[in-house]
Amino acid sequence: MLNLNNYVNLKAVHIMKDGQTIFEYIRENEKETSLFSVGCIFKSFLSVLVGVAIYEGKINSIEDCVIDYISHEEITDVNWYKLKIKHALSKTTGIIWPRPQEPIPANMREVMKLKFESEPGVSFQYKPDPQIVVYLLEELYGVEITELFKTKIISCFTNKAYEWDKDDIQGMKVSIQLLNELGQLLLNRGMINGKRLFSEEYYGQMVKEYSCGGFPECMPYGLSWWIENNSDVRYFCACGFG
Repeated sequence: MLNLNNYVNLKAVHIMKDGQTIFEYIRENEKETSLFSVGCIFKSFLSVLVGVAIYEGKINSIEDCVIDYISHEEITDVNWYKLKIKHALSKTTGIIWPRPQEPIPANMREVMKLKFESEPGVSFQYKPDPQIVVYLLEELYGVEITELFKTKIISCFTNKAYEWDKDDIQGMKVSIQLLNELGQLLLNRGMINGKRLFSEEYYGQMVKEYSCGGFPECMPYGLSWWIENNSDVRYFCACGFG
């Protein structure tokens, strides 16, 4: 039998099937923990928010160019006319981002000063591409991304326990139960608690392979979801560095 205590970095496991909990494990020293840091999983929530924006008519399609929705001055780099929303979600923008120890651009106008190392859609890089989605959604809705998350996703969930600060965007903390609902939302192809957040068409786009992926999961990558096509059971997951 698998001894989960041997996996020192594992804090909790919660498995559901047909809406029922069939397995639960919480490490002894985590028994009192209600919120867990999920690092880059926030990007999968961003993907859901894009689906919401499409369903609400704020965005026409993931095939649209980012600059179609962003006010901007004259652009000299032709790659900005090729950069689509799907490229930002699939980490294939080709943009050269600041190094990890350096601050990322504070807004979309600053992002648009960055250079490209390759044409959008060519190669996967585990870099801050989804930050473009943050700025895009904030421009479309006129509110900060954390408030949009609260009103468009959390308001539809039964479990609302989370912490997310705009100033620490990778520091999202959520409850196991909230992650369960994220999973149910995907399994139900956009429906949660009787409300539709995104279309079945968009669900298919999220879990479609856009690249062969790379670090850290080394699996194919969709729209901010990792996809495993080579095992006996095809699955997709929200995970990432940190």
